[in-house]
Amino acid sequence: MFSTYTEPFLDRIQVSYHFTDLEMKRLKYTLKAVSSELVKTLLLALLFYQLGYFKEFFVGIIFLVAIRCNCGGLHMEHFTTCLLFTLVFMSLAVIILPTYVSISYVLKIFALVVCIAVTFIIGPIASKKRPPAPPEMLRRFRNITIGLLVMGSIIILLLKTNPYADICFWIIVLQTIQLVGAKLAQKGENNEKVQQ
Repeated sequence: MFSTYTEPFLDRIQVSYHFTDLEMKRLKYTLKAVSSELVKTLLLALLFYQLGYFKEFFVGIIFLVAIRCNCGGLHMEHFTTCLLFTLVFMSLAVIILPTYVSISYVLKIFALVVCIAVTFIIGPIASKKRPPAPPEMLRRFRNITIGLLVMGSIIILLLKTNPYADICFWIIVLQTIQLVGAKLAQKGENNEKVQQ
């Protein structure tokens, strides 16, 4: 559906501005990803509003987007599976884990250090549908992610028992787990090749 309406417009852009096939591939991927994420976030925001967790969802999704935009992770093939995966992820981070799982302060410190180390070693993980990025860009994304994780961890540890700090803690833990899953799933796969 996305391609049907935008393809002629994007073809004119490519001709007018002399974009390469690789640049167009990146533009198309970005437009599709952004539109899909906006719709998904709106649907989830409405659901969490109905459940009475809108503020918690808002804090969690902002923190997740900041991290995930730079380090990637698991990517689903279809909008519906992506929506369901994100619903489970956010339900765990916002409602279930903060409510039912109590973590000691020392264990939080240990978990955050492990998460930062794991993300540094294996991140970022891009979608296989995304055109390949040069190594220097990947390093920049990894460094931004690590900076965000360190700052987030410091705030989480300073706030201690604040419910929003707990949500952000679980976001980091779950994001790291799914990053490991993405790394395992990525073995043997390559990003789509585009003529340069």
